[in-house]
Amino acid sequence: MPSGDAHGWTEAQVFALRQIGENVAAQTARLEGLAAKMDDVRERLARLEAQEAGKLVDSLRSELKTALSRIDALESQRDRVAGVADFWAWLGRSAPWLAAGVAAFLAGLGVKLAEPS
Repeated sequence: MPSGDAHGWTEAQVFALRQIGENVAAQTARLEGLAAKMDDVRERLARLEAQEAGKLVDSLRSELKTALSRIDALESQRDRVAGVADFWAWLGRSAPWLAAGVAAFLAGLGVKLAEPS
């Protein structure tokens, strides 16, 4: 093999290796660009999910406030009904004593009740 052929062959191999190196470098740069874009997409998706979660939380807070106001209204109504029922129960228990007290007061004033005929 002549030395000129060997030298040319070596130069061809070096040239091919440089081309391969440049192609690998270009592919690496493209992959880095894609990785950066993926990171950007991932961040945007995280922001969108956070916004959706925030909307859901706001919606749940609104529904909770509505439910709590309804509960407060129902408890207030129940308390009024219970108060009226307690008053009538007390009056039923105390009516004989109240009637006796009123009759004693009127007797002390000298008022005579109508006698049955």
